[in-house]
Amino acid sequence: MRSGYLLRRTAASIGILFGVSIMVFVAIRLVPGDPVSLMLGKADQANPQLVADFRRSYGLDDPLPIQYFQWVTHALSGDFGRSLDTRERVGDLLQRRLEATLVLASLAAVIALSIGLLWGVVAAYARGAIGSTLRSAPLVLMSVPPFAYGIALGYIVAVWLRLLPSSGMTSPVDGGGFLDVLRHAVLPAVTLAIIPASLTARITAGTLDELRHEDFVRTALAAGIPERRVALRHVLPNALLPVVTNAGVLVGYMFTSAVLVEAVFSWPGVGTMMIHAVENRDYPVLQAGAFIVASVFVVVNWVVDALYGIIDPRIR
Repeated sequence: MRSGYLLRRTAASIGILFGVSIMVFVAIRLVPGDPVSLMLGKADQANPQLVADFRRSYGLDDPLPIQYFQWVTHALSGDFGRSLDTRERVGDLLQRRLEATLVLASLAAVIALSIGLLWGVVAAYARGAIGSTLRSAPLVLMSVPPFAYGIALGYIVAVWLRLLPSSGMTSPVDGGGFLDVLRHAVLPAVTLAIIPASLTARITAGTLDELRHEDFVRTALAAGIPERRVALRHVLPNALLPVVTNAGVLVGYMFTSAVLVEAVFSWPGVGTMMIHAVENRDYPVLQAGAFIVASVFVVVNWVVDALYGIIDPRIR
C-alpha cells in the first residue's frame, strides 16, 4: 500500500510540474516590454534585419506553442538555452545562483526549525504572562514583511554594531572560505527564518495544547508516569506530524521570500538573478529560474508526503 501511495503522489507531482511549466511560460510572456528592444536599444529601429535575425536565432519569431514545445524538450535534457542579456548558458548561471540560494535557505531552515520547535514547546508548557507572551508573539512577527526585518537587522547589526557584513556572499579580499561565507550568510538567513520560526512555534504550541488533553495523555499521567516523560515520549512525537507537513510550505516560502531578502543583502542567489532578468526581459533565465524554484517546491512536498506516509500509518 505504501508503494501505491508513493506512486499516486509521484504522478500528481509530475502533473503539477507540467501545469507549472505552462503557467511559467505564459506568465513570463505577459510581462510588458520587448526583450529585443531592450537588448538592441536604438539599433532595433535603425536595422530591422538585425531584429529579425535576433528573433530567429532565439526562436522568438515562432508561434508560442512551438516555443513552449522546444523549451520543454530542451529543458528535459538540461539545456535551458542562453541568456538574452549575457549570452551565457542559463544552466551554468542557474547552477551558481542556485548553490548560493540553497546555502541561504538551508541555514535559514535549520534556524527556523530549531528555534521554532523550542519556542513552541516552551510556549505550550509555560504559565502566566510568559506563556501568553510566547503564544502571542508569533502573530506579531508574522505580520511584518521579511524585507523590513532585513533592513532593521542590517542597520543594527552591520552598520551600528559592526558585528557582521551587510552585503555579498564573500569578502572582496581573502574571502571565500567557509567561515567567511557563514559570516555573510547569518544576517540574511536569520531574516529569512523569522517568519517560518514563528509559524513553526505557533503550530507546535497549538498542537501540544490539544494533545495534552487527549485520553492517552491523561491515562499515562494517571498511571503515575512523570509528566516530563509523557511529554517527551508521547506528546512531542505526535506534535511533530503537523510540523513535518508544514515543512514543504516553509521551503516554498523561503525560496519565494529569498527574492526580497537577497536583494536587501545583495546575496548572489536565484532571487537577485530573477530580479535582474525581469528588468531585462530575459525570457530564458526567467523561465529556468521560475521552473527550478517551482520544481524544488514540488519535490520537497513529495518528500514530505512520503515521510508523512511513513510516520503516520493512517495516511497509508
